[in-house]
Amino acid sequence: MPAPATSAEGEQPYVYPDMVREYILRMIPPDGQVIGSIGCGYAPTESVLVDQGREVHGVDLSPHAIEIAKTRLTSARVVSPDEGMPFERASLDGLILADVIEHLPMAWNRMKLFAEMVKPGGWVVISVPNMRYCEALCTLIGGEWPEQPMGIFDETHLQVMTHRRLLRWCEGAGLRLDRWFDAYHYSFIKRNICRVVNLGSFRLLRGFMVFQVMGRFRRV
Repeated sequence: MPAPATSAEGEQPYVYPDMVREYILRMIPPDGQVIGSIGCGYAPTESVLVDQGREVHGVDLSPHAIEIAKTRLTSARVVSPDEGMPFERASLDGLILADVIEHLPMAWNRMKLFAEMVKPGGWVVISVPNMRYCEALCTLIGGEWPEQPMGIFDETHLQVMTHRRLLRWCEGAGLRLDRWFDAYHYSFIKRNICRVVNLGSFRLLRGFMVFQVMGRFRRV
C-alpha cells in the first residue's frame, strides 16, 4: 500500500492510498456514459473508466487529491463539506459513492439529494464499511472501538453501516436495489475463511462475513 501523500502546507494530510479498487470496478455496469464520483480522491479507480471512453467527473474535499484527479478525469473540483448536490439534477447516467456516506452527518438526507443527480433508470454504486463484520463485532462486544486512520475503525466515520440500513436509506431516496456484491478482508486467511462460511451458509451469514456493504442501485 502506498504511503500517504504529503499535502500542501496547512491542509490536512490525505491518508487514503492511490490504488485502483477492483471491488468498485466490478459493481459498475456497462451502461452509462456520464458518471459522477463523490469523494473521488486521486481517482485511480475512476481513471479506468475514462480509459474505457466514459466521461467521469469527480469531486472531493482535498485540494491535494483533486490536483492529481484533474489529470485523470474529464473534470475534477474541490467541494465544501456542506455542498449537498455537487452535480446538477438528472445530469448523470451513473454515480459512484465509494466509502463516502459513512463520513457524512445525517447521510440519509444527503442520499436523497445524491439520487436526484442521477437520471431515472441510471445507477448508483455504493460501498461502505460493514459494522457487523465479525472482527468489528467481536471488538465491540469486548467493550472497545479503536480510532484508526482508515478501514472499518476509521476515526472520521460518523455512521454505523449495515446492509439493512443502507437499503432503507436508498429506498427512501427512490433507489431500487439491483444487486449486492461481496467483498472480503484483504488478509488471505481471513478472506478465505469468511468466503467459505458465507457461501456455505448460502449467504445467510453475509452480514457478518463481508468486510464491506456493497450494492448497486437504480434510480426509479
